[in-house]
Amino acid sequence: MKLPRFIGLVDLAVLVVVVAAILLPPRPMEASDAIKGSAADRFALELTEAQSIASPASGAKAAELAERIGRAGHKDWAIEAAVEGAERAKGSPDRWRALSAASVAYIDRLDVRPALDYIEMALSECKAHRDSCRDWDLQRLDLYHQHLDAGVKSGIDPHIDPVGFSKAAERTFRSVRLTPARPQQ
Repeated sequence: MKLPRFIGLVDLAVLVVVVAAILLPPRPMEASDAIKGSAADRFALELTEAQSIASPASGAKAAELAERIGRAGHKDWAIEAAVEGAERAKGSPDRWRALSAASVAYIDRLDVRPALDYIEMALSECKAHRDSCRDWDLQRLDLYHQHLDAGVKSGIDPHIDPVGFSKAAERTFRSVRLTPARPQQ
């Protein structure tokens, strides 16, 4: 069989593929929820997201959204929500909450250097806005900063040795015994 000069073997192969694509039925598409959990958990996350959208300049709402996303197991989304919330909350007295949430989200992913940067920003924002950052909030942020700073200064990579990093960070704190000591015999 001799083919005409303007039709080649490649042209026939393309024609067969096009005809097959047209005649075959479409592939079924299946999707599942990205956020696992009960309906109540998903609703709580959706409500928090809606509240965050309704008040974009609120650092507290951004922090709550990042925390819920992080608890659902989506660490990258939690970081993104906290960092974007902190950017939107510039000038807001509760911006420190979003910055702190960004630090916690980075720690969940074991990225200690950006976590330290964000907690330092949160501490300075907290000190600048003492009306929304109470003494216990400042103390909690300061303890978290000291712990993280000591771990980073140890030089231990938490991706390789998370227990060693944690022990190095805990060495800076004094242990307090709350139970009575056993009597010596």
